[in-house]
Amino acid sequence: PISAASPDAAKHEQRRRTLHDVMELAAKFFVDTLASRNGAKARGYLADRSISPSTQVAFRMGYAPADRFALKEYLGAQGVSVEDMNEAGLLVHGDDIPVPYDRFRDRVMFPIADARNRIIAFGGRALQKDAPAKYLNSPETPLFHKGHNLYNIATARQAVHDGAQLIVAEGYVDVIALATTGFAGSVAPLGTALTEDQLQLLWKMADEPILCFDGDSAGRKAAYRAADLALPHLKPGKSLRFALMPEGQDPDDLARSGGRAAIEDVIGA
Repeated sequence: PISAASPDAAKHEQRRRTLHDVMELAAKFFVDTLASRNGAKARGYLADRSISPSTQVAFRMGYAPADRFALKEYLGAQGVSVEDMNEAGLLVHGDDIPVPYDRFRDRVMFPIADARNRIIAFGGRALQKDAPAKYLNSPETPLFHKGHNLYNIATARQAVHDGAQLIVAEGYVDVIALATTGFAGSVAPLGTALTEDQLQLLWKMADEPILCFDGDSAGRKAAYRAADLALPHLKPGKSLRFALMPEGQDPDDLARSGGRAAIEDVIGA
């Protein structure tokens, strides 16, 4: 193994630092675009989902414009190289793509931070009805390994440390709905089923995380999968609780229709 002081390790660290800066600039661009004239449609979408401007600020939400090169040009003007943009997962590139272009276009943007609250990836929710992928996440990069991280982990970890319950929901909007209803210790896996690494992360934060799944067949399947995953690892003092939403509802629906009390009922059960 290379020692921490070796030039190689220093170069890796420098590289990661640079990529963190690139992600920070990208997040700022998305936030500014959401606030601009260009962001009106995205603001309308967020208003329809009852996500208030103050919540948008707290979660650093943004909007990626539809233009293929908007972010690329913005970052380029800030002196960021195309190589760094590629490495940070912000462009679509490859041998068959003569000119790399923005990965996220016409999407509401959810920044994904690491446990130290540094932005390492993005999730984007399509605004067109016919988009091939409703949600698109950053690819794996030197900063981002989706199976080793959880959405909202830094904020939730602090909240759980201060006494909040640790709740795992399925998606970003569910986490935001739970957090704004008063459940600050809410996290979600990143576009995949729960992984073993994520389970260990959860148990580092709390002895009995509550997995909160949608009240439909996919939600029940996800619950069984999580139970299968967890069974071999259960030990005294480390277990899981499951909360199933009412039929056809997710935490976001429930938070909007019944508020905190409705969610407390489900979690208490």
